[in-house]
Parts: sequence; C-alpha cells; structure tokens
Amino acid sequence: MHTTTATVPPRTQRRFMPEIQGLRAVAVGLVVLFHLWPTQMPGGFVGVDVFFVISGYLITSHLLRELDRTGSIRLGSFYARRARRLLPASLLVLAVSGVAAAVILPAQLARASLREVIAGTFYVENLFLASKAVTYSASNDTASPVQHYWSLSTEEQFYALWPALILFAVWVAARAARRAGGTHSPRAAAAVALGLLAAASLIHSIVLTDADPAAAYFVTTTRAWEFGIGALTSFVALRWTPRGPVAATMRWAGFAAIVATSFLISQATPFPGRWLCGPSWGPPGSSWPVTRSPPTRSSASGTCARCSGSATSRMRSTCGTGP
Repeated sequence: MHTTTATVPPRTQRRFMPEIQGLRAVAVGLVVLFHLWPTQMPGGFVGVDVFFVISGYLITSHLLRELDRTGSIRLGSFYARRARRLLPASLLVLAVSGVAAAVILPAQLARASLREVIAGTFYVENLFLASKAVTYSASNDTASPVQHYWSLSTEEQFYALWPALILFAVWVAARAARRAGGTHSPRAAAAVALGLLAAASLIHSIVLTDADPAAAYFVTTTRAWEFGIGALTSFVALRWTPRGPVAATMRWAGFAAIVATSFLISQATPFPGRWLCGPSWGPPGSSWPVTRSPPTRSSASGTCARCSGSATSRMRSTCGTGP
C-alpha cells in the first residue's frame, strides 16, 4: 500500500530558554548552599532532583522532535551525541581524581577511591554505592573524590533505556494499528509508555525508601519517575501553555515547592520516597515554557507507515544493545 505524506513545516525552536536557565541556577544554588551551610539549608541536596527533571524535559523534547520529523529515533546517533558531550570532561576528571587519590591518599583510602573511579568510568557509581548501602552525606562515611558521579550514572542509565523504550512503544502501536486497520499516534504511544514507567518508578521509590532508604537513594529505579515528570511536561507543553495569572501562579507555586522542600527535609529524612514529590513537581510549574512550538503535521497514514517500517528495523538492529 502506498501512502503520501504532507510536507512537514519547519519546527520553531527556541535556542535559549530563560525559564530553564533560571531553574538550573536555582538547582545549583541549592546544592552549593547545602554544602556550605548544611544546617541552615538541610535539604539543599534536592537541587540534584531538580536537575533530573530538567534533563528529562530537555532530552525527551529532542527525541520527540526527531520522532515527529522521521517517525523513528536513531539510537546510534543519540548515544554518540551523549558520548561526545559527556565523555571528554567526565573521563578527564576521573583520570585526574584517580592519579591524585593514588598519590595523596593513604593506601586503604586510595584503593577505595580507585574502585569508585572505575565505577564512575562505566556509569555505575550509583549502583556501587547502593550495594554498600552508603548514605550520601552520612558523617561516618569517607566521601571519595568521585562520589558525586552517582547522579550522572543515574541519568545515563535512564537514557540508555528511554529512547529504546520509545521505539518499542511506537513499534507495538504500529503493529496494533495495522492489525486493526487503523492509524496510530507515535507521540501517544510514547506518552503511555512513559506514564506507565513513571508510575511504576514512583511506587517503587516509596516502597523501597520505607524498606531500605540508604539503597533507595542511589538506585535508578527510584529516580526514573523524576526524569519521567520532566518528559511528560514536554508532551503537555506542546498542547497547552498557561497565560496570565495561571502562569504566574504555577511558577511561584513550583518555586515555593522546591525551596520549601530544601528547608523542610534533612539528611535524616527518608529520601527519595514521598518527600521527592516537592522538588520533582516543582520544576514543571516554575519553568513551564513561555511559548510552545507548533506541532508538526503529517498524514496519519504516512506517519503509521514510516513508524511501522523504520521503528521495526531499528528495534531489530539496536534496541538489544542498550545514557
């Protein structure tokens, strides 16, 4: 069956997003203040969670643009871009930290630090710390020079799977549409998959935090829903943009949720779990895009044909290899 596809108009993209940059500044400020004055801002570490939400929004927005444009996602290109962006600086810091640890630290601490350097190199630092059930800032733990790589490891593990999950959801939707003789929406399929993933992660986060808060702090499965909240924001922002008093209320409420959480919780609070809702739901409100890009338009039959063929072939070749 031959299908025709209407010309897809160029998508308007903002190169600079002041609301995102402002939220990044808030996140950095919270983390810095927490490390400088941990008793005055005991929950400032939630700035990391704000970054997770921002990352989910930005990366998913990029993936959706490619999905709109081509009907698929080139996994190889996505992973190559991530590697070019992260690996040079990341590996340099790890190398310098490893050499410095070997030269400066006592032998026992040097060996422990080198093990974490290796874990950071392969983006499993969070899992390494979770296996030891080490709390991030407990006073009786000796922090390594690369302990902060746990958050980067968490992010990269999520993004090793998320693009492939989008492709799989689109592929399943395309097969179901062909069998039913209808059409499907790639965006809707991706949104459903993301919603299910985020809901499962939230439930798991609450349960594991109650049972083993030290391990729950680091594992990716308890943090995935934070990326999911940001990603879902990218779906909704294409359809709805708040204006006037509604926009102002959302922004101030989101900002208040982030700041309030940084004062209300501390290192003694079981985290992430239920308390993660404050810093995770705050960013979408406080940084909601001021303007939105017009969605691309293509014929439903053309979209279905592109997705069913392209997504199927890419699923076969790349999804099994799965930042």
